[in-house]
Amino acid sequence: MQESQILIFTNTMDPHADVVVKKLNSWGHEPVRLNSDDLPDAAVIRTALRGPRWTGGFHIIAGDRVADLERVRSVWLRRPHPYGPSAALGPLERAFAVAELEQTMGGLLASLDCYWMSRPGDVRAASWKPEQLRRAARMGFEVPRTLITSDPEAVRAFHAECGERTIFKSMTGPAALASVEPAPEAVPAPPTALEMPTTMLGEAELAALEAVRLTPCLFQEYVDKDRELRVTVIGDEVFAAEIHSQARPETAVDLRHFEVDVPYRAVRLPDEVAGRCLEFVHSYGLTFGGLDLVLTPDGRHVFLENNPIGQFLYIEERVPELRMTDALAGCLVNAGRPS
Repeated sequence: MQESQILIFTNTMDPHADVVVKKLNSWGHEPVRLNSDDLPDAAVIRTALRGPRWTGGFHIIAGDRVADLERVRSVWLRRPHPYGPSAALGPLERAFAVAELEQTMGGLLASLDCYWMSRPGDVRAASWKPEQLRRAARMGFEVPRTLITSDPEAVRAFHAECGERTIFKSMTGPAALASVEPAPEAVPAPPTALEMPTTMLGEAELAALEAVRLTPCLFQEYVDKDRELRVTVIGDEVFAAEIHSQARPETAVDLRHFEVDVPYRAVRLPDEVAGRCLEFVHSYGLTFGGLDLVLTPDGRHVFLENNPIGQFLYIEERVPELRMTDALAGCLVNAGRPS
């Protein structure tokens, strides 16, 4: 009987997959890594429907490896990037090729009856920021006052209501623009004050509020921070790190200035908070989640967001005792069952 396989679906420039593959190899396993940007040229698809099952799989040319659809026991949906159809195709042909690849990969992978970290549909459902906030509040988290609007006057009223302590946050990230190809004649627009992922509204930002008429924007009441918390759920385990973002002015509003060194430490969450984080992630059917919380100076835990395919390596590098790579690799090996 052929050995079952662990399939990792990601992209060629993913250090998280590099580390997990190395860990699995050290345990005697040989996962098959399929990079979305290798499709269709560097990974050949050969599948056929035989009765109720798809047979065949993906031949990764570089390593002469085959991901066999009938042997896959667990899948880690990490971070697939846009597919890589031939540059010789024109814009319409490329769009068609990408659509066909999405149908093929989405349909074939969805047909796999195995352990997932996590299923594409569940990841998609968990990615809607407005729904996240409502669900978190419904499940007992404290959530900042929030406004989503394309009306500048609504922003001004909300800003006054929040005591002029308001932040702007984008609801998407750079990945949303990864597949966008600007027209050759396009002239880059000058940057606006509202392009930063998280920005405290000051005079310059308020003067640029007419820009919100172009697309809905999310604004929140600024929450005072003692520390920030990154809570990573892997399977049934909860790993929490406290981030002393207030130690440096560069990270006080948005800690994602990773070039700035601030203390990271492992922390034990109150049982109620840890349980709520686990319940929140599992409520989507997810087996992984990266939650961002704020611990206020008066000891309240405030929910900011959940990242269903979030980063964890930057935390583990700073806090090695949080053995998240081991936990994730263990889930893939054991197909979610306790080891």
